[in-house]
Amino acid sequence: MKKINKYLPFLLFIVLCFFSLGVCGFLFLRGKTLANPKCLYLLILWLFVVIWGIILKTKGGISVKYPLPEGVYPPLDILTMLAKYFSLTCVLLSLFFAILALARPQKEGITQPPPTQGVDIMLTLDVSGSMNMPDFIAEKPKKAEELYNRMAAAKETVENFISKRTSDRIGLVVFSGAAMLECPLTLDYFALKEYLGYVYVDMLAGVSGTAIGDAIAVSTQHLKEGIAKSKIIILVTDGENNSGTVDPVAAAKASAAYGIKVYTILMAGDIAHLPLNIPYRDQLIASYQENTPKMLEAKRTLKEISDITGAQSYVATDTAALNDIYAEINTLEKTVYQESQKLNYEDAYQDLLWLALVFALLAFIGGKFIFIKIP
Repeated sequence: MKKINKYLPFLLFIVLCFFSLGVCGFLFLRGKTLANPKCLYLLILWLFVVIWGIILKTKGGISVKYPLPEGVYPPLDILTMLAKYFSLTCVLLSLFFAILALARPQKEGITQPPPTQGVDIMLTLDVSGSMNMPDFIAEKPKKAEELYNRMAAAKETVENFISKRTSDRIGLVVFSGAAMLECPLTLDYFALKEYLGYVYVDMLAGVSGTAIGDAIAVSTQHLKEGIAKSKIIILVTDGENNSGTVDPVAAAKASAAYGIKVYTILMAGDIAHLPLNIPYRDQLIASYQENTPKMLEAKRTLKEISDITGAQSYVATDTAALNDIYAEINTLEKTVYQESQKLNYEDAYQDLLWLALVFALLAFIGGKFIFIKIP
């Protein structure tokens, strides 16, 4: 019984150490990788330090023996063992956590973007002066019979279209008497909407007219190198081709050769809703009636362009019709881009360092201020 009592603190301390080792290994190393696993070899040295520290505490040092009656032994209660082994325990636990921290446990994560299904789309928008015509009715007017000009209606429906896309690369080309790339193909829809916000009527200074052939050629140039199986141009205009250096039909044939479809939208508006007080109202009605030679020629040209490329041609008189046209694009063939995986690591050793620091601080406070050794 005497020998058991003598080595009881030793056994309890060993059990405590290995229990702590098991708990810490479970909590801190589960589901983690180690950046420096060789540092765990230091735990062998730590075990020697544990054994050597216990031996010193149990047998080492000078002690003063006080005479006690026969059969009476010094008390071995919890408080006594705590006083004797508290500082040593804290120091050893501090070293243990510091060694685990040196091994650098890390949380391993996999970033796997979902399969990207999309279409390369170039929005090609007419910005000629006639796009100021105020003959479009808002789909959800704030006021009764609220009208938009054609540019406002086109920009609103394009923005709605962009908002509904999730994995299509979309770009923007503007044209009047010439064509210009406003925004290259991108998945950054926020930036694309920013560029769209800067579009306005007659923004291409020094040129006038409607160069549909040039617009298709510029759009094709920026689409042809794309990797998507489906590539389309959505051409929005309100008139016939009357400017530029490229014939629209020839441009359409070039697009078809690259497998690019050209969807055309003629913004005819509803001239019956023109405000009564706008200047030259009668002349505008005469110029933009649906069956005038210019409008018929525009319809014929746009339909020929779409037919050559295997797409569709539309006529829109309000924003609801525009939105319906854009909705049809959702039925196009999707292309799946190659999936990718990216491993990322997040260090998780900071908590171990904090524990090592806390136990080192407890060892200092316990040894210097609480469990004071005399002599």
